[in-house]
Amino acid sequence: MVCSRAWRLTTLVLFSLLLFSTTGSLQADSPTTARFNVDATKRGEPIGNKVSTVNLWQLQTWNPPTKDEGANLSEFVEWVQFMQATGGNASRDLFLDPNNTDVLDDYAFGALLDKCRAVLQLGAKPTIKLSVPNKLSKESQIAVFGVDVLPPDDYEVYYRYICAMAKALVDEFGRDEVKSWRFGVLVEFENADWFHDKEKTPEGSKAAFFKLYDYSVAALESVLGDNVWVGAHAMACTEGLWDERELLDHCVKDVNAKTGERGTTIKYFAVSFYDDAPNRPHPMTLAETVARIRERAEAVGLKDLRYGVDEGRILSASKGRNAGDLTFRIVGQTYQVAYDVRLFKIMVDSDIDYFSMWSYSSSSAWSGYPLLSYRVAQNLVKYKDARRLRLTFEQSLADGVDCNGVAAFDEGTETLYATAYNFKYDLNYVGSADVTFDFNAPFWKESRVEVTETIIDDSDNFFCDWLVDKERLQIPDEAFSWSPDSGCLDVGFVDPEVTTRYRAELRAKYVEKAQRAPERKSRVVKIGADGKLVFTVTLPRHSAVFYEIKQID
Repeated sequence: MVCSRAWRLTTLVLFSLLLFSTTGSLQADSPTTARFNVDATKRGEPIGNKVSTVNLWQLQTWNPPTKDEGANLSEFVEWVQFMQATGGNASRDLFLDPNNTDVLDDYAFGALLDKCRAVLQLGAKPTIKLSVPNKLSKESQIAVFGVDVLPPDDYEVYYRYICAMAKALVDEFGRDEVKSWRFGVLVEFENADWFHDKEKTPEGSKAAFFKLYDYSVAALESVLGDNVWVGAHAMACTEGLWDERELLDHCVKDVNAKTGERGTTIKYFAVSFYDDAPNRPHPMTLAETVARIRERAEAVGLKDLRYGVDEGRILSASKGRNAGDLTFRIVGQTYQVAYDVRLFKIMVDSDIDYFSMWSYSSSSAWSGYPLLSYRVAQNLVKYKDARRLRLTFEQSLADGVDCNGVAAFDEGTETLYATAYNFKYDLNYVGSADVTFDFNAPFWKESRVEVTETIIDDSDNFFCDWLVDKERLQIPDEAFSWSPDSGCLDVGFVDPEVTTRYRAELRAKYVEKAQRAPERKSRVVKIGADGKLVFTVTLPRHSAVFYEIKQID
């Protein structure tokens, strides 16, 4: 867990004290070199905004930002996803009295309306994940996520509830506005910890979800009209209670349980994707996870289905007092920089629309001071309207190292973008990578261009300072409830004395550093008659570089 640039002059003895004890060795890796040949005349489809979405665990507990400490997600976030938004326990159910099961129509949608309004004021739109209120299931079974996992006792009562919710949204925001939003049915629908029938059987649970999906979509379309943007979110990368791909078959082939007609609207299919730990990738890759869904969708005729990742990143790291889970599923180390850029490339390669993140800051969505992954997202959103360029490469990689990148051209702004990363599934990785870009841009021959370079590495990371302070102040890992590798320091501590010390002595300097954006270095280069532009950059471990190239004259 060492921050290389900050610790260049530190002895290996002190260096070893800060290392994550279960990974790697202290030996430097062998050199990595990569040469990327980019043909700026060979352009594909627009890349889109892969960092468009963030999650909110519970809308009732979310407080929109009242001050800006540097994490202004409005720069790139277009969608805010309300998880399990329409119920599951007394604090989530949208009723005046969630505990009174004798009255089932005392709807209270004020909290949902308030938070949707707040999202719109932030310049984004809501994604509302429908869920079953605990009140509609008298034989409640509260599972590990704190919500009732059972279907409604009466699907018609549930249908009227969702209809009433949709009507309340329309009355407040207008039909055209609400129809521009996104809706989903449940969180990880084949995960028994979120939903199953009373007997917890695969077939019964599958049938119950199909019925719930049909009734949910029918309720939305009865108020909003046909072709609502609605879909569902499966675990997918991990085996569930039943095969999530069967939902695709159902939406095309089966009789709709509510309408009696064949088929049900589905516009997107989302998955979860978590690597197990920084040194332990998940057995099924993100590309493989989405590919197996897409293959089934296209086999049943769903050629235009869109794909996203509704939650994920990294599950765990070193253990805190209670667990090794990572708060908001991210590490504070610069490792997260290369990890996120690598995810971006995988999404571009696999035509995945978005990856919904739990947080980019020290606290939660739109709150706290920014982590380096926020700086990454600020750069990745620039690719939104750019067309991907053909990129070939020659590589000599150290063992386990992934050094790759993406290039694109925005025809509207006439800007060439390129990024590369130096990544390894190991927090202890210390090797650098020499990366050469060879651009073919004949339309700029004999012109001058401005090349702007941004490297995001350890030198920009407040978490490096925290690791030093943590050692100096002898703050133990047990001061955290979950993993001390979490970058979300504002919500990480379980020890009140450490919390007080952090806020009094440390937080202000971390805020100051986190608010400083990574340095952007610009230079002017003359392109010759061959239309070639070639340069080399050295990337420290787990860092990433971003280039913006524009013609001057």
